[in-house]
Amino acid sequence: MKTVNANYFDGLSALQQAVALNIAQGQLEVRGEKLIRAEPLSNIRISAKLGSAPRLLNFAGGGHCEVNNHADFEALLRDAGVLPQSLLSRMEGSWRHALTATVLSIVIAIASFYWGLPWVANIAAGRIPDSVSLSIDTHFLDAVDKGLVQASQLSQARQKKLRKRFDNLRAMHGLPPHQLEFRSSKVIGANAFALPGGTVVVTDQLIALASNDEEVLAVLAHELGHVSERHPMRQLLQSSVVGLAMTWYLGDISSLLAAAPTMLLETNYSRNFERRADRYAASMLRENGIAPARLADMLEKLEKSHRGAVKESGEQPSRIARFLSTHPDTAERIRDLRGDGSRQ
Repeated sequence: MKTVNANYFDGLSALQQAVALNIAQGQLEVRGEKLIRAEPLSNIRISAKLGSAPRLLNFAGGGHCEVNNHADFEALLRDAGVLPQSLLSRMEGSWRHALTATVLSIVIAIASFYWGLPWVANIAAGRIPDSVSLSIDTHFLDAVDKGLVQASQLSQARQKKLRKRFDNLRAMHGLPPHQLEFRSSKVIGANAFALPGGTVVVTDQLIALASNDEEVLAVLAHELGHVSERHPMRQLLQSSVVGLAMTWYLGDISSLLAAAPTMLLETNYSRNFERRADRYAASMLRENGIAPARLADMLEKLEKSHRGAVKESGEQPSRIARFLSTHPDTAERIRDLRGDGSRQ
């Protein structure tokens, strides 16, 4: 009579008892030094084979056996006419199935990163209170004001004039009030960027680069496009999976606030975000009697300015390529804004 060694647990204590298992006439017989038990196989739940983990035989009336010798136990089941493996264990034992599962897992992981995470970030960004977004803006400005940027050298009259035109620009488009901040920075150079709470920062260097105020307003309209669709918050959340999880599931914003300044400075918007902000700016500029071509003019100037700064800094072309690859082709954006391209 073929038997298989196992360990028996009565379900009432942690004590185990060495037993021998046998199958006869549809029943599992369990025999130990102080135990004889017989149970119909139909009343026993047999776990699937998973690696080297013990197989568990759970009895309907309580108690279970653990079997470590998989080969002998499967032979015992086969002799009794019982399918020895579940679908899961058969898949685990096949290299083809294992390879398919591995490839599928990789595909799912990539899809989650490129489509799932942005989708969740979009939903989460819309549910974050305005007070939290404004806190992120405050933390960011406090961080960069400690050395990365300096106070603007523009006169108060010049700042007041630009703020008034900025307010008229967004009011005409039906946007709520947004704060416009002026800073000077040789490190950042000619630039403007939007923060998650709706604050827009513009550097003295960008204003100096512009030929007129309409070109400055065109860039600010582009940044308001990012604000309107919450691109800064969405990009911030996507850049911090941990921060996203803490904010979305636990409501704890501390990790997000701490990481925000660094991640916002290192973030480059996706091609889709940039195109949408361009289209938003074009619509806003038309409503205010400004030609969208003014943004195209500034894109040309900014590209030349940034390329010149990169050459002066001695950075390798590969780094330039990596930076530019995150943005739509500038020539294509310029054509669209000037109405020369097929897409509007």
